[in-house]
Amino acid sequence: MPALYQTLAESLMQDILSGRLQPGERLPSVRHFSRQHEVSLTTALQCYRQLEADGFVQARPQSGFYVRHKEKPPAGPELPVFTGRAARVANIGAIEEVQAVSSRRNFAPFGVSLLAPSLVPSDMLQRSLVRASRRLGERLFHYGPAQGDAGLREALARHFKEDGMAFSPDDLMICNGGMDAVSLGLQLCTQPGETVAVLTPCFSGLLQVIESLGRKVLEIPLHYRGIYPDRLREAMAEPDVKACLLSANNHNPLGFTLSAQEKKDIAAWAAAYQCPVIEDDIFGECGYGRQRPLPIKAWDEEGWVFWCGSVSKTLTPAYRLGWCAPGKWRQAALQHRRALTISINLPLQAALADFIHCGEYRSHLRKLRLSLAQQVDAMSRAVLQFFPDGSTVTEPEGGYVLWVTLPPQCDGWRVFQRAAQEGLSISPGTVFSITERYRHCIRLNAGWPFDDSALAAVSRLGEICREETL
Repeated sequence: MPALYQTLAESLMQDILSGRLQPGERLPSVRHFSRQHEVSLTTALQCYRQLEADGFVQARPQSGFYVRHKEKPPAGPELPVFTGRAARVANIGAIEEVQAVSSRRNFAPFGVSLLAPSLVPSDMLQRSLVRASRRLGERLFHYGPAQGDAGLREALARHFKEDGMAFSPDDLMICNGGMDAVSLGLQLCTQPGETVAVLTPCFSGLLQVIESLGRKVLEIPLHYRGIYPDRLREAMAEPDVKACLLSANNHNPLGFTLSAQEKKDIAAWAAAYQCPVIEDDIFGECGYGRQRPLPIKAWDEEGWVFWCGSVSKTLTPAYRLGWCAPGKWRQAALQHRRALTISINLPLQAALADFIHCGEYRSHLRKLRLSLAQQVDAMSRAVLQFFPDGSTVTEPEGGYVLWVTLPPQCDGWRVFQRAAQEGLSISPGTVFSITERYRHCIRLNAGWPFDDSALAAVSRLGEICREETL
């Protein structure tokens, strides 16, 4: 159990992160805060000191405590706006090289979007697995249903209902992780040789699965805060575009979340142009506020949105558990699953259902969101401190990756190669596009606590970038 002052500090952090407390706003005096919450002066002061240590407030002599102004990145170039043509993904070799480096043990883990083991409630998960295995009995040795364990689908449906999403268990299908769900959507909505529109910069794993299925990519440009709506609508209206693959919440790598109106519009365009939207919502539960942002699927009235999710970014990718709401393709998805996979790991499905049922998952998410916000903020400030003049860094609304734009003369691929030689992994911008337009960018993972070793690693990365800028 956290100490009382820590609980109070977490509540104030949420108010700061959500905007209820604005930068520069004065907090109540320590004496007033102690009376307001019926705690001692010592507890109230400990709460404020914790917020100060975490970088959320600052003390001003003879004045009190104030919400800190977050340091803004210097003005820099916007992401390039362009008119693209559909093409195959030609840089698979580069993507695979980055994946190989990022998977090496004892490397600074900035290259792959992954949570630190210390942020995963492993003991609770283990207890859920033991309880679930006992309940399964002899079912432990049988195939599970092709659609997925009914208990897990029921648990997920109730979990999503608390966030304002109306799914029945029959609407959902369990998959082998989020990428399996995305791959299923692509296979059901498109044919080999057809074109899929993506928002760029685009997570390299999505480009990889599109290429593996023999589809072409049409890149739709983004800006740092989201989409150019007309560009996306025009692409979805194009007869040659057979589907759109995108993330609307806590986008990887830019970290933005689309507005409710933008999501509603995309769902309407999907129906109007009969252009399926495959929604990768794998970071949807990693926002920094108390309320989970709704996916595009929440506005889908005719089933044209194929929604995909997973616990890979909130718990562990090792479970290989995800889900989809296939919409119009529900029956086809079932037939595909029965023919190729038969069933998903039943004990782990039952364990996740138990973990959700007993309330541990929602409790974990509340703690995780605070940790992620702090880690991303700490890494962002370190990047601004150590990287070359002219560098910019995104300000994510959720997730745990940062997109860094370096000076134009700094080659992100060269930085990746030099960093790998020193035991540091990063993702160069070139693997987030089918072109070279993001060669002066890199993506950093902030899924690990930002301790002294992480600070030293970012400092060294900054040195490498400065040397490559000369």
